[in-house]
Amino acid sequence: MGNIGVFIAHSLAGIPNPPPLTLLFKGHEQLRRWKEVEGTLKLTTHGMTEARKGFDVEIQRRRDVSSGEQTSFESLASRAAPKVGGSPNPMFGQGSSSENTASSHNVSTKTQASTLNDDNAQSQNTGLDKPITSGIYHAHRDSCVIKSEHELQEQPSDVQSTDCGTLPNEHQQLDDVYEESPADEHNEVIYHLIVATKAPRTAKAVQSWAHRLVPESTILFLQNGMGVIDEVNEQVFPNPKDRPQYMVGVNSHGLKARGMFDIFHVGEGTIALGIMPQLITPGSEMVQSLSQAPASSLYLLRTMTRTPVFVAVGLPPTDLFQQQLEKLAVNAIINPLTAIFDCKNGGIIYSFNITRVMRLLLAEIALVIRSLPELQNVPNVKMRFDTLRLERLVVSIAELTSNNDSSMLQDTRAARQTEIDYINGYIIRRGEALGLHCVLNYMLMHMVKAKGTLLSRDERDILPFSGITK
Repeated sequence: MGNIGVFIAHSLAGIPNPPPLTLLFKGHEQLRRWKEVEGTLKLTTHGMTEARKGFDVEIQRRRDVSSGEQTSFESLASRAAPKVGGSPNPMFGQGSSSENTASSHNVSTKTQASTLNDDNAQSQNTGLDKPITSGIYHAHRDSCVIKSEHELQEQPSDVQSTDCGTLPNEHQQLDDVYEESPADEHNEVIYHLIVATKAPRTAKAVQSWAHRLVPESTILFLQNGMGVIDEVNEQVFPNPKDRPQYMVGVNSHGLKARGMFDIFHVGEGTIALGIMPQLITPGSEMVQSLSQAPASSLYLLRTMTRTPVFVAVGLPPTDLFQQQLEKLAVNAIINPLTAIFDCKNGGIIYSFNITRVMRLLLAEIALVIRSLPELQNVPNVKMRFDTLRLERLVVSIAELTSNNDSSMLQDTRAARQTEIDYINGYIIRRGEALGLHCVLNYMLMHMVKAKGTLLSRDERDILPFSGITK
């Protein structure tokens, strides 16, 4: 699982009376590795490691590429580990159930609408008398779903053959630990989905579960960079009437992987959350107020803010947008420069030559941000996004995390796709729309891509002209 996915799932499992959680895996390889760690997520903070069990798992079946249709999922629930949150949850209400989903690190949760215990939420007529599913997705490897107790009791006792065929021989030993769940669960509505995949894979991850999302659902996006929602709208929900409610989170916690299901919490931070306003009617310019947000959004916001480790806070959309832009400006400097120069975060602030490049880049970024139409009526924008202030912000964060490797550096070293298109690429796209040519950011973006390509070739030991013969 990815760092944020493990962090989210581990932390949600630690709150008082947590809902049952189910991890969603892409294939049997992840299931095998999950069994190797005995179904445990580990989080190390200040030298102390806390392990948590009790997660169920669900495996995604193959997708029918020829027809473009998503087949059902092979659900597997652990009989060995104790269930998390098996007792009645006061927050959810007596006799309520919960379900959490995480794909590539996804987590989902089910509960009855009457258990939201929120006056505004209960007044919404959103069909939440049905179970609510909340999901958490990360890095296209696995996921997490919450099952209700009666659903777990109704599951058959042995694993059967699926549409994909019988499990391969090397996975037969898993049969005595996991059992198949009813087929009806494959199409259950997901009312809460927290997407923590890398930005380039977010639209694809959401597409895999779009058939289980409805307009009353809420998707919380937790990625570096910006522009993901526009991509999801274009590729997954082109019809505004079919779109779920969106929430956006800005995470400042420092996380470092020690294994697929084992991470270090290297820097304490916060998670700023905001419910994105939607158009009242498609094509209109009027947006709904937050009091009109679906009950699923209010429930998810309450659940995130009641988790102490997150230090989460809800913000109005405009304030959250400015926080996103501040983090974007910092990431647009630290991430690509550390990736290109292959250095830790602190390395870029102790070189005079790099600081000159940093200042030129920030001048270009600040000009684009201050020119955005969304911020034209917001007070103190020019002061908040002044070049010198942004430079002080970058230097302070780089110094605070001086011994850390940026996520882009880690991706580049591992020959993985980076999020550069959603960081500097976002600045370039918004600048072009405003008639501003961001040549420095354009150059930096392609330098990062070029380095990733070169390292990928070296990793695979491929010569560019090896296939040419005389």
